[in-house]
Amino acid sequence: MKSVFVHNDNVSKFCDICEELESPESMIGPSLAIVSGRAGLGKSESAKFFATQNSSVYVPPLNTRTPAMILREICFELCKARPFRTDDCLILIATEMAKQRRLVVIDEADLLGLHVLECLRNVSEMYSFPILFIGEGHQLDSKIASRRRLSSRIRRRLEFGLITQADILQYLRRALDVKVSPEVCSFIHRFCEGNWRPLLVLAAGIEKALKASGANEISMNLMKQITA
Repeated sequence: MKSVFVHNDNVSKFCDICEELESPESMIGPSLAIVSGRAGLGKSESAKFFATQNSSVYVPPLNTRTPAMILREICFELCKARPFRTDDCLILIATEMAKQRRLVVIDEADLLGLHVLECLRNVSEMYSFPILFIGEGHQLDSKIASRRRLSSRIRRRLEFGLITQADILQYLRRALDVKVSPEVCSFIHRFCEGNWRPLLVLAAGIEKALKASGANEISMNLMKQITA
């Protein structure tokens, strides 16, 4: 099975927000943004994809982060250094952002403490760089809304939608190089409930079944056997 990234509507909107934040024009006005949605819709993969296309900084999830830990992680992504002292982290971030203003993407921000989010907001303003927070919708929104200093600085918001039948069709055709009928695609869409993760597991099962049968098209009978 091929490793495939589907550039769907969610991804396009995600990249649009990131590009706006990276633009010099975004230095006027709020410098924070939120991308939310339930788990499994592709938020993290979209962030990783965008980071590979340019110089943005992607900070992976870790719900035990302290302000010092997250500043070290930003430093590491900026220049592969992890200063121990917070002051040294701030000096390094200031130096690197002066060379090139870069977007910082914080994944699973809903799991971080408010003191960490406040720290990031403060550092973002001190050194004039934008931050994009990613997280579960209600948890992240309510946490941000509880602090006016945070909520008033949100420039853009995006909620990821469920994956579509078109997304599933594109993924299966590219990952498995197989024919997929509208009936089968509709069945898979209902089974996955709009989530990428069940689809990835299902695709592995489909590949195994196709190899065993020698077929090159996914039939309804095959799908019912796999999902039984």
